Amino acid sequence: MARPLGALLLLGVSVSLVGLGGCSSDPAPEAARDFCGVAASSNGKCKEPVECDTQLGSDCTALDKALSASTVAAAKDCLESGICGVASCISRAQKGAVATAAHKKLAEDFCTFCAPSLADCTANFYKRGSKSAGLVVLPYSEDVAKAVDDECTGQEGCQAKFTTCAREVIARTVAEKVDPATADCIIQGFGADGTEVPVGPDGRPQAVTCTAANCLGCCRDDKCEMGDTSASCGADAKACETCSATSKCTSGACKEPCGPNTCKGCCDGDTCVVGTAKDGCGDKGEACAKCSGQFVCSNHTCIDGSCQATCTNGCCSATGCQPGTTAAACGTGGEACVDCGVGRTCTAAACQLDRTSLWDVYISFAVIPEKSHSNLPWDALGGAPDPFVNVFTSEGASTHSGSTTSVSDTTVPFWAETPVKGVKASELLANTSIEIWDYDTLDPNDYIGGCALPLTPAVFDGSLQDYTCPATATTVSVKIYYRINPHVP
Repeated sequence: MARPLGALLLLGVSVSLVGLGGCSSDPAPEAARDFCGVAASSNGKCKEPVECDTQLGSDCTALDKALSASTVAAAKDCLESGICGVASCISRAQKGAVATAAHKKLAEDFCTFCAPSLADCTANFYKRGSKSAGLVVLPYSEDVAKAVDDECTGQEGCQAKFTTCAREVIARTVAEKVDPATADCIIQGFGADGTEVPVGPDGRPQAVTCTAANCLGCCRDDKCEMGDTSASCGADAKACETCSATSKCTSGACKEPCGPNTCKGCCDGDTCVVGTAKDGCGDKGEACAKCSGQFVCSNHTCIDGSCQATCTNGCCSATGCQPGTTAAACGTGGEACVDCGVGRTCTAAACQLDRTSLWDVYISFAVIPEKSHSNLPWDALGGAPDPFVNVFTSEGASTHSGSTTSVSDTTVPFWAETPVKGVKASELLANTSIEIWDYDTLDPNDYIGGCALPLTPAVFDGSLQDYTCPATATTVSVKIYYRINPHVP
């Protein structure tokens, strides 16, 4: 191998992952087969899966040829958390990617032959926040990492050419490992966000001249783009973003289409509406229905208007007027019967939360500021925190608590874990508090932020909720995403 000189090439890839310094073991390849069942369930449950959802689900047994086992496992966790979209979860799974032996060998060769003068190059090669070149390779399989190592670290000038070389090798190798359509979906989902710093032949950053003064769209490689396509999405001269396979570029921002993840009403095309109109009836992100003829929209459901007119003391179902006194068919005044769902009773013709029912606290992910309350990096070496969450509940003498695992080096940690299980609804309503901490191996853990969650009976339905804990004199503001799920013994 040739040994050219150069500095570490920076590459913008939005992932949250661990560096080489962490000690971990990649899950076994069986994860791809386990993933198939979850993917099939998601495509069957979620309304109108996109083309890439179907493609990735049908080719799921081959994914471990293109993706690392840790990436497949993280995608499986994402789907099991209730997020709709196989393609979306594979894109999100970048955050769970872990360096394998082949990835570590790639880092060593890059730093030895392409950037021998860079301090801590190997340790930082996959470090989030550094925009390191290695991040573009990390979600992929060992075979892909080996191919990039073989072709991109042995030529003269490999530091300056690494980004282009790695992307070309990844595209070709993945297409060889899986169906070309599957490869397109994977690569689009892992698309770079266009925030890398351009470098010249000497490896140093070039001056950026694409600015708000001369660009109404977005900037990529010092060039102004329109900012209205999925490949280059953005506005106000900010860095162009490549939208995921399930997102669209709308008004200069990547947005997921209307569906269960984004709409509590119903979807009129790609627009979320309330779902209570005769020509737009429905809920839970499903496609809106048009109530024809004498049918009217009641409680997001089309019912026969003649039933509504005569069933004054009960509720209307598909089979006619019901007493409206059971949890499965609750209501009055001729409105559509409501299925109260798990953990609820029908009291006085209205669904009420059963305060003795048992529930689990599921922690999905969080958003943490880039710097601490002192405006300093979380890590002494300038890195991101290693967050974990403590959850506490209490009502009188009854208390419960639990913790998630820590996620290395990220300000957008994704856990998909259930630290507290089997707690009465009354206790959760009385006090449910979260604390987010930065895990340190040698020093005491640092408190990032937290608060009591203002739970109401309405959130006891397994839907994704979010709450922003305010900053204090010693903590930062943090946004936590969670679900209150029915307890599963």
